[in-house]
Amino acid sequence: MFELSTPSDWYPTCAVFDCDGVLLDSESKWQEVQDELCAHYNVTFDAETEDALVGSAAIDFAKTLAEFSQPEGASAEEKKAHEKSVIDHVFEVESEMLKRDIDPVEGSLETIAKLSRIIPVAVASNSSGELLTQKMQTFGFDQYLTTWVSADDVKNPKPSPDMYLEAVRRLGGDPQYALTVEDSKAGARAAQGAGTQTMIYVGHGETGAQGNGIFSAFNDPDFQAQIDEWLEKSEANK
Repeated sequence: MFELSTPSDWYPTCAVFDCDGVLLDSESKWQEVQDELCAHYNVTFDAETEDALVGSAAIDFAKTLAEFSQPEGASAEEKKAHEKSVIDHVFEVESEMLKRDIDPVEGSLETIAKLSRIIPVAVASNSSGELLTQKMQTFGFDQYLTTWVSADDVKNPKPSPDMYLEAVRRLGGDPQYALTVEDSKAGARAAQGAGTQTMIYVGHGETGAQGNGIFSAFNDPDFQAQIDEWLEKSEANK
């Protein structure tokens, strides 16, 4: 599946990719981690809270988990201590996630490599800085990236546009000529809010995210042909 609604004369001068669920097949692993943590704290989120947490930063999940698991009748000091304990626990478990048989999404590394030969490329992820660096280096994306932006690098993570604005700034680009790739509603809101042209990856199924186009596989011939066309225009107009 490949669909596109960008103007026919548009082409990117830089590109920014989400990480989990786009470059790495890790979204389901993160869901496993969240489910395990909820069970540990005997917490069940309502549907609205669950929907709001899809694609959110680990810190947002941790704070929500702490709020839902606060001991009844706890003092303000006890509530603060509990929140810190939960946050520390979530980040500790998150850091172990890479041991859960995670692989790059098929074709993602090759696509990043192709783009990086002509335009600068970045990753923008709600992961913590340390974990995102570990992901980029473990799976070889770092050799093709100009930079990567984590939840630690901006005041407000996704769905705020801050992360994409910072990534495009570091690449020396203009948001309206930035190609972004996302898979979640929160991520798409961030990318669209930054004014970029956003492709939605639906290789793991529809998420309801809205953008300027969709694709279901990095190796889709139509998607790769479109990238080739964009890169040809970008190189010709340097």
